[in-house]
Amino acid sequence: MLLTKAALVDRWMRFSTPQELVAAAKEWANVLAEVTLDVALEALTAHYATERRSIMPADIVDFAPPLRSSSYAGNVTEQRLARERAEVTS
Repeated sequence: MLLTKAALVDRWMRFSTPQELVAAAKEWANVLAEVTLDVALEALTAHYATERRSIMPADIVDFAPPLRSSSYAGNVTEQRLARERAEVTS
């Protein structure tokens, strides 16, 4: 839904095949795992209200309110890396 909405306002967000859209959606979902759809859609609207360049997942992550403090426990990237390390070592 997010990429489809982006494609309505951004000609560079169009995909040639349904497979391309699915692949892009999966990758965006991985990056935006900690962001709710409502926040992502709000970020999309805010982005295109002031920007001409295409939106990137990092723009949405930057827009989203922090889940917790900026300490290690609240750092989404650090949390994700810790989960990935745990998966590799288990």
